[in-house]
Amino acid sequence: MDPYSFYKQNQVASASREDIMLQLVQGALIRIKGARDKWSEGERIRARELRVQAHEIISYLNETLDFENGGELAEELDALYAFMIREITESSRQDDCEILQPVQEILESLYEGWKEAVEEYKKMKNDANGQSGQSAYERIAVGG
Repeated sequence: MDPYSFYKQNQVASASREDIMLQLVQGALIRIKGARDKWSEGERIRARELRVQAHEIISYLNETLDFENGGELAEELDALYAFMIREITESSRQDDCEILQPVQEILESLYEGWKEAVEEYKKMKNDANGQSGQSAYERIAVGG
């Protein structure tokens, strides 16, 4: 195994669940942006590959929602993920990555929101005097 692959594998193996989830959202965002950039640069094959990767990541995020503990927020995320999957599918059908702008905007918003939630969760987790209530992240993704 090359050193980079070993590093990446070790990074994922040692990451917390919340960090992995945040990396997945960021990965989907990077791929959607990349697909749009490559499309406008005329690199259609690479753009399609990135679009497929983003679709796979968003599908995985949707499949791992915890509806039992997530309640209304999990349902709202399910609707957002379903919308993004439909838009990516439509982009594939029309063979046009430019129509992925709404997906990019949603992912940017989700990433910023999750980033703040993960920071709050970690702070609460490390704060011995923190409130006993669960953060949004803990209710949905950790099932706490």
